[in-house]
Amino acid sequence: MIQIGVQPATIDAPVDHLVACHRRIEQRLDTLVAAVAHLESDKAAALAAIASSLHFMDTNGAMHTQDEEISLFPRLRSRLSDPEAEFIDSLEAQHLEAEAIYAELKQLISEQRFDAKYLECANRLRTLYRAHILREDETLIALARRTLEESELLQISREMRERRESASTRATNRYMPKQAAQSTPEAIAPGSAVSE
Repeated sequence: MIQIGVQPATIDAPVDHLVACHRRIEQRLDTLVAAVAHLESDKAAALAAIASSLHFMDTNGAMHTQDEEISLFPRLRSRLSDPEAEFIDSLEAQHLEAEAIYAELKQLISEQRFDAKYLECANRLRTLYRAHILREDETLIALARRTLEESELLQISREMRERRESASTRATNRYMPKQAAQSTPEAIAPGSAVSE
């Protein structure tokens, strides 16, 4: 959601970017729950909203988890107290739990099973993420701000950018015909890259 007068978080400020991505994840999870109520009145729009949310979770959501587990957690872990390190371990465990529920949800979607089982699964995923994100917003972000030095933040920013550039290249190669992929850069449509 765009807020007037508020500067959007960018990868140049990686901790702020993680927080902003939490809001986007919450929005997609809300959509996965709410869209089912619109299947009868506007099936095409509801299915498009579900597909868009899945795409976000499969791309930006997956990169967000990598940002934390590959770039952030290892830099924090060696400097944390035992209880703080256990907190990081519990976040990683929740990531695994969320991935399992998400896989179950995607299976239901692939079977076009938008029934009580779907709603239970979508709500379970949203509930888990809400608690998880709250813990990260309240504790993880404070640990990162307290612990990380400017040089580390710059390195995290570089890693996040490389992760997205690599994903963009894979997406371009996957969805473009072979001849177009070998042609000049002008042939690539603007906005085709994964950017969040």
